[in-house]
Amino acid sequence: MKHLTIAKIATIAALSAAAQGALAADGTINFIGEIVDAPCSIAPQNQNLTVPLGKISRATLDGAAGKVSPAAKFTINLMDCGATAKGATVTFAAPADAVNKNLLRVGIGEVDGSFATGVGIQIADSSGKQIPVGTASGNYTLGQGDNALQFQANYMSTGAAVKVGQANAMAQFTVAYK
Repeated sequence: MKHLTIAKIATIAALSAAAQGALAADGTINFIGEIVDAPCSIAPQNQNLTVPLGKISRATLDGAAGKVSPAAKFTINLMDCGATAKGATVTFAAPADAVNKNLLRVGIGEVDGSFATGVGIQIADSSGKQIPVGTASGNYTLGQGDNALQFQANYMSTGAAVKVGQANAMAQFTVAYK
C-alpha cells in the first residue's frame, strides 16, 4: 500500500513538473478600461477608431480655400443606454489648423516635413453640418438600448495652394449626456 501511495505521489510530481513547461509565458495582455458614471457605455470597438480619408488628388483641393474632398463616414456606438439617457453631444478635441481653427491640423507627429500643407480635416455630423474643433456637436436624441451617432470627415483646403504629403490627424472625443 505504501509503495502504491509513493508511486502516485511521484507520478503527480512528474506530471506537475512537465505541466510547468506548458505554462511558460509567451506574452502579455493588458486589459484597460474604466468604470464611469454615465447613462451609456461606448462600444469597445469605437473607443479607438481609424477613419480612412483615402488618397485624394491635390487637384480636388487646390485653387481656393474651402474646397473639400469626398466625406468618409464613421459611427460612435453607444450601448446599453438607460432610461435617463435622453440626449448627447460629442466634442472632438485636437490641435486646430493654423489658418482655419475649425479644422483638425494635419501633420501631427511628422518629423521630416513630409506632411501636406494648405489643408485640414473637417468633422461634421451626418447631415454635413461642421463640428468645429473643441466645440460640442448638436444634440443627438438617445433612446433606451443601443444608439449609433453618425459623423463624417473630409479634407478641406485652407488656402489657394495645397502641398502634397501625409495628411493624418488625431482627435479625442468626449460624449456629454443631457
